[in-house]
Amino acid sequence: MKTLKEIWGVIAILIVLKLFFIEAYNIPSSSMEPTLLQGDFILSNKLVYKISPVLRGDIVIFRYPYQSQFGKHLIEITFVKRVIGIPGDVIEFNNGRVILNGKPLKYEFIQRKGDKKFYYEFLPSQDGRIRKHLVVYWEGRLTIPQIIGRIGVLKKAIPPSSCLKAYKSICTKIKVPQGYYFVMGDNRDFSDDSRYWGFVKKEDIYSTPFVVYFSGEVPYLSPERSNIFSGITQLIHALLHPRFNRIGLPLIEK
Repeated sequence: MKTLKEIWGVIAILIVLKLFFIEAYNIPSSSMEPTLLQGDFILSNKLVYKISPVLRGDIVIFRYPYQSQFGKHLIEITFVKRVIGIPGDVIEFNNGRVILNGKPLKYEFIQRKGDKKFYYEFLPSQDGRIRKHLVVYWEGRLTIPQIIGRIGVLKKAIPPSSCLKAYKSICTKIKVPQGYYFVMGDNRDFSDDSRYWGFVKKEDIYSTPFVVYFSGEVPYLSPERSNIFSGITQLIHALLHPRFNRIGLPLIEK
């Protein structure tokens, strides 16, 4: 009887954690590499943004601003990106590199692997810290005109009042409005982010990941195809092809 009570106690604790504090997600694409790999399974803190502000440099899980049609149903898509701009910030781009409020961010070259070039990016946060994280750029990446040609006419997601300078339909100098955030993937040349579809509302930011609890090789899964069944399939792939060196990897900077 005591064992049964202990089991029910553990289940109750897990339910409470799930409802109020922790949410689990899997990473289906490479847009946040090298920080998060396709096939990472992460736990996120659901409480943090109820009691503290969103900071520059935070990795955030949020509701994608545009719902997707899948059959007869609308699918709510969840994305994970890094916060680059907070309300009032002015974001510019120079050959892919970020200029924040008129000051270019510092980049430190780390290494090259094939077509990939890895850098540390140093992003100032509101709390006075300089947030240091890895980003990757690709040799021979697509130029803005090529991007426009590849994805067609972009949604005019950034309002004229926020677009301070533009190249065709892509804003290259952007002011973040109140109540919104500007996010980007760490895999800068292969990330569908605020550069192309606009801002994220504060109320649409759900949580921030704090640990990789499991990781393994999985096939690519588009965000609109993600659901509980595809998540199980991805987990099975990961279990068959584990990456033990990433299990337990912390995602919160000290």
